[in-house]
Amino acid sequence: MARLVPALQSAAGEAEVDMVFGVDKEGRAALSLHLTATVTLICQRCLEPMAYPIDTLRQLGVVGSETGAERLPEQYEPLLFAGEPMFLRDLIEDELILSLPLVPRHSDQRCAPAASESEEGTGDTDRSRANPFAILAELKNQ
Repeated sequence: MARLVPALQSAAGEAEVDMVFGVDKEGRAALSLHLTATVTLICQRCLEPMAYPIDTLRQLGVVGSETGAERLPEQYEPLLFAGEPMFLRDLIEDELILSLPLVPRHSDQRCAPAASESEEGTGDTDRSRANPFAILAELKNQ
């Protein structure tokens, strides 16, 4: 999964995929995709590795054109099939990439103490410093 690996701290791991192909009541080709995995990312707050669980369920409606995608009911996301061979590996990789957070960071406040310690070191001295934009206010009044 060459497009996914650069976003990860480690390429090691497994993904569990459950796919159900079928036709819905209206005769529309559909795919139900349930994907679970745990990937290792770098927390952008403390720069330490973090495990990020992925558990996603997608209902995809198979369409042949963008106009077909516009006619899909809300419960489906479009899966464009233009007659070219489609590799399920690429579809799975796309779903994994879409499931990654834009900015990975610990949610359990594990790395928050480091940030608060650096703020404590500055203390009240920052409050007594002059506002760097005060000069702009003076220029505006002139």
